[in-house]
Parts: sequence; structure tokens; C-alpha cells
Amino acid sequence: MIILLVMPVLLVASAAALPDKVSTTAIPDLSGVRAIAISGDASSINITTRSDQPYGASLSGRRKGWFSSWYSSWYFADCRDNSNMRVENTVLHIDIAASSWLDPSDCVIEVNANVPAGAALRIDQSAFTARLTGHFSELAIAGKAADITLDGHAGGIDIRADAVRASLDFDRVEADERVSIRARALDAYLGFGDSAPIDYKVTAKASWVDALQPSVPGAMPRVEIDGDFVRVRIR
Repeated sequence: MIILLVMPVLLVASAAALPDKVSTTAIPDLSGVRAIAISGDASSINITTRSDQPYGASLSGRRKGWFSSWYSSWYFADCRDNSNMRVENTVLHIDIAASSWLDPSDCVIEVNANVPAGAALRIDQSAFTARLTGHFSELAIAGKAADITLDGHAGGIDIRADAVRASLDFDRVEADERVSIRARALDAYLGFGDSAPIDYKVTAKASWVDALQPSVPGAMPRVEIDGDFVRVRIR
């Protein structure tokens, strides 16, 4: 009886001491890429446009949860086996596929990329978090649940999702920006600078809008927000 009680404790302790299994696929040269298209299941996305760092991308899989260490120690398959990343002409395609529902631990897919400034980005996933740092030509985002952070600039932003949390902080205004957000539930911050005139329109069943200045019809940037439940700050 003592042996039967001790063995599970030893197994749990051994599993807890083992690190999560992390596996990575990389594309080292993306200097010719002008657009990124990410589709599929959930992932964590981090994209930059830094000219002082090499242009490249990596796709990583990391297990988490109760059985992550035990599973990684006994099985060779990693949790991003069904995901893939490829370059076609000037487009980087990233397709995210979740591991089998029979897996005894959760899988976190992480996308990291540094691409030339001015690249366009399209994300079409069921759920994701995206941190975007740098300058992009356009952002087109669709899904069910999205958590988006932009620190930099984008000429056009189009977001369509059921639930959205967004922080869009522009480091400059070129007076041609267009932002369109359609969501059932939205919590957003849009920062253009205190002195920039903005044409904004919010349509919602219930809304809370905090803006430092009234909308200026015909001005650019132009912001259109449509949702059921909306909370937005505009600066």
C-alpha cells in the first residue's frame, strides 16, 4: 500500500521538474515579403518591422497543463505538427492547426516574425492575441475572439470579430488613416495624438465613448465603430 501511494507522488514530482516541450520551425530570410496571411486555430502572434534586426519568422509549439511534462517526456510528437509556414512569391502564409483533441495537454502555438516595414497583415483565426510593433500598410483581422495591440502605424485597419479588445497606438498621423471595427463586444483604445482632428462615428446598442475632442466630419483619420456593447477611448 505504501508503494502504491508513493509512486504517484514520485511521478507527479518528476513531471513537475521537467520543462515544457518547445519545438520551433523557422524561416530565416523574409526580406522579400510584403504581406503576411495567418489563418486557422488559436495562436499567440508577435510581429515587428525592425530594420535593425534580421527579417525572419518562427513557428513554435509549447505544451502546457497538467500532463504537459509527462506527455513531452514519453511521446515524440510536438504540438505544432499540423501547423505550417511557407512563402509564396511575396506572401508569408502561416496556417495554424490545433493538436488532436485526444492530446492530454493543451498546446500553445506562438508566431514570431520580423518583416520589412510597409507589409500588409491579414489574420483570420478563431481566437488569438496579436502584438504588432512597427509600420504596416494594412491590417485586416477576422475571428471570434481577438486581443490586438498595435504600437506604430497602419494606413488601414479593418477588424471583424465577436469579442475584441484592441489597443491601437499610432506613433504618427499621415491624415489618410482609416479604422473600421465591427464587434459584438468591444473594449478599445485608439491613440492618434492630442492635436489630431478625427472623424469618428460609434454605433452601438450600449456604448461608453471617451474622447478628448468632438468628431470633425471629413477629417482624417476616420474611425467607424459598430457593435452591440462598446467601450472606447479616443485620443
